[in-house]
Amino acid sequence: MAEPKETALSPQRLMQIQSAALASRALAAAFDLDIFSLLAEGHEKAEDVATAAGASLRGVRMLLDGLSALEIIEKKEGRYRLFPESRSYLTRSSPDYIGALMAGDHLWESWSRLTQAVRTGLPVHNVVRRERAEKFFPILIKSLHVLNREPARRLAGVLGAGSGHAGLRVLDVGCGSAVWSLAIAEADRKARVTAQDFPAVLKETRELVARAGVGDRFDYLPGEFREVSFGRDAYDLALLGNIVHSEGEQSSRLLFRRLHDALRPKGRLVILDFLTNEDRTGPAPAVLFALNMLANTENGDTFALSEYRSWLNEAGFDAIELADIGEHVGTDSPAIIATRM
Repeated sequence: MAEPKETALSPQRLMQIQSAALASRALAAAFDLDIFSLLAEGHEKAEDVATAAGASLRGVRMLLDGLSALEIIEKKEGRYRLFPESRSYLTRSSPDYIGALMAGDHLWESWSRLTQAVRTGLPVHNVVRRERAEKFFPILIKSLHVLNREPARRLAGVLGAGSGHAGLRVLDVGCGSAVWSLAIAEADRKARVTAQDFPAVLKETRELVARAGVGDRFDYLPGEFREVSFGRDAYDLALLGNIVHSEGEQSSRLLFRRLHDALRPKGRLVILDFLTNEDRTGPAPAVLFALNMLANTENGDTFALSEYRSWLNEAGFDAIELADIGEHVGTDSPAIIATRM
């Protein structure tokens, strides 16, 4: 008989879990008040920040002290300053600004009504529905671009872009910022990419692609990926970056079959997403993200490798491999690489 699993659960740990939201709400409030940009402008005293923000001195002092305790900013001799990293990631003028992902109440609104979603099995908001997606994703993708940039470059190396494989024909489905295909285009100067997404999202994609200097090698396929045609035997590589978790099982299985047909023989499908272990007891980010999908999608979920293997085999893929590309979008899950038979 297996020994009972020991846990470190205690009243103190339960209280830590309960209060974990406090830090995220402090960060969200700082973005809403534009605190980081005000610090970047040279407002270093609580009085100056409060005046510039149009907020109370008492509230701003407490918020600045909280941010300092979290080591997001530093406090010395009564003055508050940005660290180099906070200046890069948290000020609006920076090209690496990720505050759009953290500001506002979109995540809080969903999770504050999680009980309702658990009771009904229905989302609080459906972020994949087109009218909402075209408002939500253009905000999201700029932050995800920064978060995924280095893992994308590592993935391009794993795939042999520009070395073992040159002149790749790439399909980037639900491309968002095109961060994954951009890394391939940068590594493989002969690669050509078809980037598919909603028209409003592709407007942002075009700007990021142009900034990278590879716009002449990108084509665009606007529309809903369940409806657009991918063609047949047209691509060497298909990319699915964080699509499966919002689509759920049935839609993803259909998509795998369509992408199998769109790939050339020996073409590869790359899936980047959260992976749970087989009994769904971890990793915690992957399992908890399933709850995020419950609150924000009709069918979304996170899945184990055995499920992916089954669905990919069913669609006609074999030689399913994993590649460690480091942490991306809050997960250190490996990339799944499946080859068409």
